[in-house]
Amino acid sequence: MRFLKVFIFACFLSSCQNIEEVNKPDNLIPQDKMVEVLTELAILNSAKNKNKRTLEETGLQPDTYLYSKYEIDSLQLAESTTYYAKKYDQFDNIYQKVRQNLEVKKAKLEVIREEEQRIEDSIRTAATKDTLKIDSLKTPKTISKDSLVSKPQSIRINN
Repeated sequence: MRFLKVFIFACFLSSCQNIEEVNKPDNLIPQDKMVEVLTELAILNSAKNKNKRTLEETGLQPDTYLYSKYEIDSLQLAESTTYYAKKYDQFDNIYQKVRQNLEVKKAKLEVIREEEQRIEDSIRTAATKDTLKIDSLKTPKTISKDSLVSKPQSIRINN
């Protein structure tokens, strides 16, 4: 039993010694820029999943767009992501900021969507009112002869 405890403890200690230290890449993307890149990447991935056909029709290459916009390349992004992933506190900080950015963008889009819906509703209401006004002004398309001739009233004589 004692041997088993020593063996487990030795395994635990030896596993802790194999942690690789990742060297800081020469072209490391700074944290603030990494937040922007990952925020944009999340939006682009969402767009790819939701509107894949639209992206294909427009010919937009999301990865190329991202690399061009932030003046980075795929290797630089991969190395920077690997580096920050090994630095848990920094990586967690980056992803918390990414999440905050996405929540702010979502809130702004919801405000815009509500405003567009309000405008659509007011246009629809105005169009309905105008249609009702026009309908009430229209004269009947067919007028019968009988409606133009007044009918003689019957005269009743009382005796």
